[in-house]
Amino acid sequence: MKSLDQMHRDFGAFYPTGHMVVAFQDEADAIKIQNELKSQGQVFADTTMVSSELMTEFARKNLTEASFIADLGTSVLTVQSFLDAARKGATFLIVATPNNEAAERVSVAIHHVSFVLAERYHILAIESVS
Repeated sequence: MKSLDQMHRDFGAFYPTGHMVVAFQDEADAIKIQNELKSQGQVFADTTMVSSELMTEFARKNLTEASFIADLGTSVLTVQSFLDAARKGATFLIVATPNNEAAERVSVAIHHVSFVLAERYHILAIESVS
């Protein structure tokens, strides 16, 4: 998996098209889901765990780098929600969801534990998973 700084951006704002970003309040839940997904096959092999400290640093920096055009959509607001969750100690998983089947498998898996937020990045939209 690429580092956060290498992932796709939209007008400077973090926008990892084809991925789902999930925040868990409990790191043990993030580890459990990461292991569960990796056991389901190659599509989830590059799942990345991001600590609250790293996400706080990254989101803070990303919010200052995003252009005013990024403010017109929801990408900046979504990064702000990541920063808010990270400041409260959330651990994040970034999971490739190249198709609806993969996204559904991630959605089913994360509903076995408590999660703070889950956002799936499409080409032109960010979908909140509840």
